[in-house]
Amino acid sequence: MKTGAISVRLIGFMITIAAIGLAQESRAAIYPGNTCVSGKMAAAAAYCKSVLKTWGTWDKNQNNAKRDEALGKAATKLADKWTKAETTAAKKGVNCAETTIASTALKSMVDTSVADVVNGINAGLNLGSNKDHVKCGLKLLRATGKKCAGLLKAEARYIRTLRRDPTGATRDAAKTKASQEFADAWGKATAKACPTAATEGAIEGSIDDLSDQVVVDTTVSPNVDNTQFTMITPMGSIPYLGKWLKPVCMNGSPYAYFVKRGSVNKLLIYYQGGGACWDYITCSIPMCYTNVNPAGDDNPNKQHSGFSDLSDPRNPFRDWNVVVVSYCSCDIHFGDADQDYVGGLHVEHRGYQNARVVEKWAREHFVNPERIFVTGSSAGAYGAWFNAPLHEAVWPASHFDVLADAGNGVITQDFLDNEFPHWKFAANLPRTIPGLRDTLTNGTGVPGYTKVVTSFFPDTRWAHYSTAFDGGLGGQTSFYQVMLNLQNFFVWANWWEASCAFNANMRKQAIDTAAAVPLNYRYYIGTGSLHTMWGSDKVYTDTTGGVPLIVDWVNAMLAGDPDWVNVEAGPANVLLPGDPQPSPLQAPFELSGGDTIVNCP
Repeated sequence: MKTGAISVRLIGFMITIAAIGLAQESRAAIYPGNTCVSGKMAAAAAYCKSVLKTWGTWDKNQNNAKRDEALGKAATKLADKWTKAETTAAKKGVNCAETTIASTALKSMVDTSVADVVNGINAGLNLGSNKDHVKCGLKLLRATGKKCAGLLKAEARYIRTLRRDPTGATRDAAKTKASQEFADAWGKATAKACPTAATEGAIEGSIDDLSDQVVVDTTVSPNVDNTQFTMITPMGSIPYLGKWLKPVCMNGSPYAYFVKRGSVNKLLIYYQGGGACWDYITCSIPMCYTNVNPAGDDNPNKQHSGFSDLSDPRNPFRDWNVVVVSYCSCDIHFGDADQDYVGGLHVEHRGYQNARVVEKWAREHFVNPERIFVTGSSAGAYGAWFNAPLHEAVWPASHFDVLADAGNGVITQDFLDNEFPHWKFAANLPRTIPGLRDTLTNGTGVPGYTKVVTSFFPDTRWAHYSTAFDGGLGGQTSFYQVMLNLQNFFVWANWWEASCAFNANMRKQAIDTAAAVPLNYRYYIGTGSLHTMWGSDKVYTDTTGGVPLIVDWVNAMLAGDPDWVNVEAGPANVLLPGDPQPSPLQAPFELSGGDTIVNCP
């Protein structure tokens, strides 16, 4: 995945609302996609109950014609309700047909399960001449239909209003009640002569499995390729959360992003890197990626190392659904401005709108992931850091983890005061998180921001990764060198000159933040000067300086176990093979024995 570079301190995000047309601070409205999925689940519940009831009636009258007529009517109702849900959602800008399986596929799935249930219950019963057997079969089938409906109705209510029941407690209570009622009905029906070959446990298991599969096929879109990443290029204006979004790259070229379905209900959101720009000089060079290039590193299908390699059995994300938020707006994924910079250069900083377009697609294809890992490299590290709280509002029942790879927020006050405003973050800052806006003006920067959001989202784990001297053109020291010398273009390329200052500030920010946020924030500082780790196999191999493997540290983060600790290599100034260094070596880079080191005063 593309790992460009930027090291910028900024504060900015908004909490997304949950329905078109409501005020920004509204958190109570129901998203049309969730309403649609809920309606489809309810339709599946009604169909399952109706079909099993019909078969119970057939046990009584053995009338095939009436049975088939009733089954046909139930199928028609299912299709009509499915279509109605999709039509209603489409009027509100949501393509719910993409979210779920088709009604025909749902019908086939239910019919197959029901056939097994009917055959199991009727096996051993004499339906032709024994009235007690007939009565028992009818009661068992209707009880099974009622349980099927109870389970799916509980899921429908839950998915419609996730925010009201984020832990699923109300849903689970309703499902438990449905199961208990089924057990009671089974016991009563079989108290008299009822030699069914089926067992209560077997029938209950079949219906539980059916309900679970309906949930999967209506909340994890089957219409996403699971063999490779697909590039999606949104066109025109897109309605979302009361706004019309216009996705576009900095230079006006079309925006695109990449998606892939996994095999588990977990979602990885990865923000690509690629630098940044904020005035005529930096944007005309440019110091960032200005378009999405599917033939290059932008395309995740071309990435085959580190955590980018989803075929590696060591990769903890190999089975996850993945959304790659491409980067071409030069505003660390959160700007929202068109700028005509002095010198005549027009620039579209639309990272915020691009990210919202991707978020819209993701929530309509992965409705309720068990967990969501938000991450990104370089400029994408900031994209993850500032967009993650918006995602929390979209998926309120999912567990979140957020990891910024090589984006620690080391910048100058001059940049924050005079250059940062060009991206116009402030328009999208929320008023709902106490103290957040103050961090933009009180000088606390990313550490201040982190303290605010970690307190506001205490169940989310937040982490920064960086090498000690993250360097090279495009690395964190490179942008820090520019910020330290904004008026002296001729020294911008001398990235190594800012190495020691970057290291000192980065360490202080990490250590101070960890001390202030001991429960749900950690940092990892590796040795050397390599910029970003996500797409490097060092995540599986590097223990230089006594650090744990990055993959083990990430796994500990995912598990929330005691091995997820603050990490710093010791020493951290030894360069690894392939790490950036000035050529020829210049201070503070020097040889020490057989190693190249960074020797800071």
